[in-house]
Amino acid sequence: MKKTLIVTLFLSFGIFFSQNHTSALNKTFELEKKDSLYQDADELPVYPGGINAFRNNFAKTFNSSKINANGLAKSEARFVISEEGIITDIVIIGENKSMNKEMERSIKSMSKTKWKPAILNGKPVKYLFRLPIAMNFHN
Repeated sequence: MKKTLIVTLFLSFGIFFSQNHTSALNKTFELEKKDSLYQDADELPVYPGGINAFRNNFAKTFNSSKINANGLAKSEARFVISEEGIITDIVIIGENKSMNKEMERSIKSMSKTKWKPAILNGKPVKYLFRLPIAMNFHN
């Protein structure tokens, strides 16, 4: 009897405290809110020429000589690609301020290029794009 009770309790906790799956109805409701920001979509945003073109253009505009560092420096750029395909809300996270500043400058200089926006349920949505960078500097 005790074993049955324990198994029933474990199953109950699993059902009551498990994460809920988002239904298509919830996704549609979220789509209607103007401020929704997504990290997953049916179609990801596309830079003209693809992600490799984006990386190459970033590498061309990024000036590593402006970075004051010795050893490994890491930063992450986060920005929104709007429903219109425009880069907005650039935020750089990292300990090295000179690297953060150069990443922001580089992304801002590339923000004139329009992306194909992310698509969810057939509609363009705001998408949070993340670009982590790690560089090793030697003096």
